[in-house]
Amino acid sequence: MAQRGFLKSLLIVSTLAFTAVSCKPKDAKDCGFVKNVYGQNISWKTKEPIPLVINSSVPSQLRPAIYRAIKTWEDHAGEKLFRVIEDSSQASASPTKDGKNAIYFMHTWESNRQSEQGRTSVYWADDQIMESDIRINAANFSFYDQEPTQLVLASGIDGTVNALSNSDGYNFEALVLHELGHFLGLKHTTDRSSVMVTHLSAFTNRTVLSESDSESIKCAYK
Repeated sequence: MAQRGFLKSLLIVSTLAFTAVSCKPKDAKDCGFVKNVYGQNISWKTKEPIPLVINSSVPSQLRPAIYRAIKTWEDHAGEKLFRVIEDSSQASASPTKDGKNAIYFMHTWESNRQSEQGRTSVYWADDQIMESDIRINAANFSFYDQEPTQLVLASGIDGTVNALSNSDGYNFEALVLHELGHFLGLKHTTDRSSVMVTHLSAFTNRTVLSESDSESIKCAYK
């Protein structure tokens, strides 16, 4: 749900100071992207792969899901979008505006936002994204990679859980796929077939882009 630069539930968007430019033309096509005050689509304006640091807090057994989610966006964009960095020292130890892009597995979360499964902060100037960080809510949710009975619990402890029990699990690849969409500039949608729909239900393997998702990413990156 986009409201004046703030995407609720899964995404919070902040902005860098805008350069004062008058009478900027509006984009002719919406494409499903966040827009700046001039009506322009916000995206990374670079042909170089975007560096993304995987923080050491992300469990090793969930990391393959990040690479698959990245490949999905790149396959549909028709170009390499990301340069993954496994060295945590290349970004701050916790999410902050430091000029680096990173993904964090957070074991603490704001008490008034416990229902958030993840959050992506995007900083831009004019219509260009300058920095973005992804937070995964590991304080209140448990995740799995491909096998629903193998959960990484909210406490950070690995466990084997019956998928039919009261322990809900969430597909980590599906959540990261969604957050990477925000990372690239996409906003929420009401299209339930899209990976950019607001909520991810438990044990839902939403890891395939819809036709609209594919069209959106090509709009800015192909």
